Parts: sequence; structure tokens; C-alpha cells
Amino acid sequence: FGVKDLTVAPAGERKPGEGHHHVIVDGRPVPRGEFVPFDDRHLHFGKGQTETTLKLSPGRHRLTLQFADGTHASYGP
Repeated sequence: FGVKDLTVAPAGERKPGEGHHHVIVDGRPVPRGEFVPFDDRHLHFGKGQTETTLKLSPGRHRLTLQFADGTHASYGP
């Protein structure tokens, strides 16, 4: 994962310009300011991870990379 002009940090505190990645599987981006849901479609990387391996069912999938602050509030699409 990558991000420009923001800093990757673990979830927890809300600090301007910091946050962590989420991968949305077969869903839409979360609008700015809304919280990224905790469900099977929204994968949270709140430890500040910058890479992963996904195991998905066979077939086509839409993956969306979403960056959110320490409280999981989206920075926008």
C-alpha cells in the first residue's frame, strides 16, 4: 500500500495527516469523514501495515484502497 502527503500510523489516536490503510473488497469508497465499517468487506490494517496477502474466492473482485485516520474516519475516496 502507499499514500502520498500523509503518514502511516497505527489506529487509536486522531492526528492530522496520519492514518492507516483499509482494503474494501467488492464495495465502494467511504466518503470523507464517515467511518470505515467493521465487516467482512472492509479489511482494516490498524497496526500500520503497508502490505498484505489476500485470499479471495475465485472470480473477479473490485479492490478499493481506503485511507482513514486513527479513529477510522475516511480521508475520502
